[in-house]
Amino acid sequence: MEANQKPKIAISSCLLGNLVRYDKNHCKDNWIVNELSKYVELVPICPEMRMGLGVPREEIHLYHRPGEKDKVRLKKKFDGQDLTRLAEETYAMMNEDIREVEYDGMILTKKSPSCGIDRVKTIEEGRPDKVTWSTGLFAKNILENFPSLPIIDSGRLLNKDLRENFLKSVFAHFRFKQVEKNLSSFQDFHKRYKYILMDHSPSSLKSLGQIVANASLETIDRDFNKYYKLFFKTMSTPSTSQKRCNTLQHFMGYFKKHIDTDEKREILILLEDLRKDIIKYSVILKYFDLLTKKYKVNYLDIQYYFSPYPKELKLLKDI
Repeated sequence: MEANQKPKIAISSCLLGNLVRYDKNHCKDNWIVNELSKYVELVPICPEMRMGLGVPREEIHLYHRPGEKDKVRLKKKFDGQDLTRLAEETYAMMNEDIREVEYDGMILTKKSPSCGIDRVKTIEEGRPDKVTWSTGLFAKNILENFPSLPIIDSGRLLNKDLRENFLKSVFAHFRFKQVEKNLSSFQDFHKRYKYILMDHSPSSLKSLGQIVANASLETIDRDFNKYYKLFFKTMSTPSTSQKRCNTLQHFMGYFKKHIDTDEKREILILLEDLRKDIIKYSVILKYFDLLTKKYKVNYLDIQYYFSPYPKELKLLKDI
């Protein structure tokens, strides 16, 4: 990627400290503002403000009519004005903006009636005591219309594993957009992400490899689209210590001519410790990175496995 280019992330405006909540307040996330902002371009969005509701404003709630539990709607809390149609019309306009900008990810406010990905309080009309849980209307719209876009909410972002995987996906999305539509660039992208994909799903890695292998200039647009959808579906499946051990065991094949029996035994012990969560993944990852550079294993050195995002984000510190 170019030094002056950064991935673009659409983010709930209140998370940046902007006073756009119903009570003219915010829910600023200091890590996002102070750290993440150095490495990505953060673009504030707010469905309620785009709907013209202004600040301060009456709270809005999710509800459903009796017998229509699957048809979640939006209304003002106190005067009961239904805002569903206005919301849907607004989301359609916002979707056009999202397509035009081509974001690489999205961070939304947790439990918001607009932006919450799940666990958003939803009541039955006329029965405020009858509570269920839904997805915010704007978040639902995004998940339906942009299913391959990396997305997370402010609650999940606090989970170190989910945060790391989200940003790994964001930077992969950013890189994929820059791939030229020719076979060599397509193959190169897949080659560099081979072992990250193996970390997530060996079976999907095989399927993605087949898409690339069977691609042709005549079908390149269709092949890109098919690959894109499966790639980010695969990335949304969390990795595990077991899967990472499997990947790193494949790495060992590149060093068999360089390491002796004792060193191989020590590496296998480390891998077993990783499998049992005795040691951190970041420790053994650094060890393999050092081996790669020491023995000049070019195929591993070009992998994004060791540098899926800027190391300064310190995303692996506690993993």
